[in-house]
Amino acid sequence: MAETEIVLKNPQDGAKLSSMRSTVFLLLFVVILWGINVVMIKYLTYFFPPLALAPIRISLATCLLVPIVFKTYGLCRIPKRLFLPLSGVALFSIFLHHLSLSWGVAATSATHAALILGLNPLCTSLMASRWAGEPLSKTKTVGIVLGFCGVAIVVWGKAQGTATLTGDLVMFMATLTAVTGSLFIKYCTRELPVLVVTAYTHLAASVGLLLFGIGVNSVWYDSAAFAPLPMAVLLFSSFINTAMGAWWWNTGIQRIGASKSSLFQNGIPIAGVFASVVFLGEPLRLEHILALLLVVVGVSLGTGILRMPYLHR
Repeated sequence: MAETEIVLKNPQDGAKLSSMRSTVFLLLFVVILWGINVVMIKYLTYFFPPLALAPIRISLATCLLVPIVFKTYGLCRIPKRLFLPLSGVALFSIFLHHLSLSWGVAATSATHAALILGLNPLCTSLMASRWAGEPLSKTKTVGIVLGFCGVAIVVWGKAQGTATLTGDLVMFMATLTAVTGSLFIKYCTRELPVLVVTAYTHLAASVGLLLFGIGVNSVWYDSAAFAPLPMAVLLFSSFINTAMGAWWWNTGIQRIGASKSSLFQNGIPIAGVFASVVFLGEPLRLEHILALLLVVVGVSLGTGILRMPYLHR
């Protein structure tokens, strides 16, 4: 009888593992997109002020997401009980996160910015274990540590002369807003399709960002911004990296939870380094390869793809 039960369980286990693998590949693809997006945003700041670029990118992303959601679901009615959590996603994950990220990167060093963003998985796992009911296991903790070590290796030894306490605090705010927003996403996607959550929150945040941009920007773009290459980069960054990336990322949060999804964010600085090598001609060093291995192992442990049974003893 025991043998029969084992055979019956195997198909379910196989389906779960297949679903986990597809989610892992999806999130890794988003990480690659967001790593490339760092290079794209750096390029676009030559043509758009940072606090104008965020409203423009989010608004363009909204212009793609809203028609898709209307075509797929029509005018989706939102239960009143979800107004507050949806507002939390728009406020924290999009509005505050993008503003504090732009300000923080400009006010501190790249080393400090990358390290502080690397705290995202730790902060998410701690907050998710406290408020979202996601347990903080020993294996997940080891995965967090390994992933953060990978980030630290990449940024170790780079110039820190531009670092300021204010910039560091703002970058930490960018991390906390992203973490807080991810918990709201998990709650909202229990009752609403991921695409609906993504599109509606981008719509709300884009309105807020545009109003904010009108208040702080006297100049929104340089005359050279309408050349073919800047426009192509802007559209790809907005439509693919921002709109589709957010949709796919929120799907990952729905499937495996906020804390496990956050482990992949350790890979964004790594992907950014390799994107810099390809697009900016920066050198690829041995520590980049080591960092990538640590991040991959850390993500595999945290998501359960790679198991360490002795940690459960």
